[in-house]
Amino acid sequence: MLNKFKNTISLVILYCLPMALLSGCIATSNEFAQLRDDIEELRFQIGSMNKNQADLSLKMDEIGQNMEALKEKLDDNKTHMSSLSKRMDDIHSSFSQRMDILSQQLSGAAPTITTPSEQYKLSYSDYSKGKYDLAIVGFRSFMERYPDSELSSNAQYYLADSYYNKNDFASALKEFNNMKQQFSASELVVSAEFKTGLCYRQLKKPADAKAVFEQIIKDHPQSPEAEQAKERLKK
Repeated sequence: MLNKFKNTISLVILYCLPMALLSGCIATSNEFAQLRDDIEELRFQIGSMNKNQADLSLKMDEIGQNMEALKEKLDDNKTHMSSLSKRMDDIHSSFSQRMDILSQQLSGAAPTITTPSEQYKLSYSDYSKGKYDLAIVGFRSFMERYPDSELSSNAQYYLADSYYNKNDFASALKEFNNMKQQFSASELVVSAEFKTGLCYRQLKKPADAKAVFEQIIKDHPQSPEAEQAKERLKK
């Protein structure tokens, strides 16, 4: 539209003035100066319109970028809300199941879970499905009810590892250390030791992590954890 307007002004200058001169309508010098000033004013206005159009286009681009960023945030929030909703459903389901068991125990009825093994399997099922909050509750309850069970060392290990998988490295480190102290004869102790080194790395304590890895290599040189420790030390 602006280009068309420019062309129209040019046509006025090229054709109207010569025709006016040929027809005898000779403009005075003041009139010609006024016409020139009017043309300059039109040119200035056209320039301003061009600048305003460019500014508007830039602002529209910025709005488009902001809208895209907002859409991404909304999508992220929807995903997060969906994940939270699923976790709430899982917790509610497990809580209801555990309340049923407690109700049966209080009423004297035979509970659904009658052995330590079955309760352990329920908690391990939560762990293997990535339901770490439920697994932590289950394994901790198992440890309180059956501290002398042959599965207690495993329950302690997976309790600690549930915290690790939740990225709660401080709690994981505490529980792995409990594992090593309480169940030093367990076959999972070496793995627990290696995980403590990983926890130290995540907690920005490289010197402690290095000491743990070196100790594993020294005490358990043939273990898979020793090979992994060597790789960690190279890094």
